[in-house]
Amino acid sequence: MTSKAGDKDEDYVKFRVLLDKYSKLEQLKCLGPDYPLGASRGETEYEALCVFSQLTPNSVPHPIFYDEESRTMCMEDLTTYKDFRKQLIRAECCTEAIEKIAGDIGQLHNQTHVAKIGEEKFTEYKKRFPNTELVSLTEQYIFTKPFDKSDETNRLSEDISASLPQLYDNPDVLQAAHDMKHIFLNKKECLLHGDLHTGSIMVDGGDTKIIDLEFAYMGPPAFDIGILLANYIFSYYGHMSIPEDNERHRQFAQSMIEACKLTVTKYLDEMTSCTGELQVYQDNLLCEMAGFAGCELIRRVVGAAPVADLHSAYSKQDALGAGTRLLLGRKNIKTVDKLLIIALMLV
Repeated sequence: MTSKAGDKDEDYVKFRVLLDKYSKLEQLKCLGPDYPLGASRGETEYEALCVFSQLTPNSVPHPIFYDEESRTMCMEDLTTYKDFRKQLIRAECCTEAIEKIAGDIGQLHNQTHVAKIGEEKFTEYKKRFPNTELVSLTEQYIFTKPFDKSDETNRLSEDISASLPQLYDNPDVLQAAHDMKHIFLNKKECLLHGDLHTGSIMVDGGDTKIIDLEFAYMGPPAFDIGILLANYIFSYYGHMSIPEDNERHRQFAQSMIEACKLTVTKYLDEMTSCTGELQVYQDNLLCEMAGFAGCELIRRVVGAAPVADLHSAYSKQDALGAGTRLLLGRKNIKTVDKLLIIALMLV
């Protein structure tokens, strides 16, 4: 399906139909056919696309239709957009993109927060986004399996073996992960993307589109931003460990520090809904962001789904250390500056 420039739908250059994206059973790409997924995720993604488009226009590809019987979705084509993670790996990024992502998520959280919309509307959202299967998947692969040394899905490679005792031999780290899992499962305040890593974002200069919304559910707002911050930290450590053209990569790594700061600042500008006193609420948000970022950092190093940003033993070890420090220090983190000092050991 296409539309030409000057046609009625002039905002779209062309559309694409995503045929068979949601077959009766899909599999976890990182684990293979032994780990199938149900097809309801297509319905969840389309529902989330509609809500995101309504509440935060231009934050996601515009949805056109979803046919339940054929599991076919039609949405805005993103031909000119590029994978955000791949751009970061190439040391390409602009401030406008960072700011837009944070602003879009802040608006979404604010517009769907229980304190803003009330219990009746909030209950309606919970019915629209129960998403029990993928919430369970997240719980297992971010908060449970990576912290179980014996789990067969973990990737405990030789290049990180010397760093593993700080994780598996420290009961305080394991307890902290358990505490974050409890928050993830039980704190329901607003609609989340649910899997907001840099590979779920497409960019075209300063414009961005968030994709892969099948994990959307009602949960704690700090989860989305914590995952996003962890991914900028991956980029930081990835570039800091590159020996060639070292100065250029170090400069880009420093830009990821600024990306984290801008993300939290812009997010808090938009996300003003809260339960209780605003400053106390925001202080706790930072604590939880730190804890969720710590879990994401750890699981991408030892868990089933690694990231391409971490291409060396040094970068993996650094990310693992950052994750454990954030989990251990999360209760004392009430600013993004403190989060970065602890995560990156900044002086």
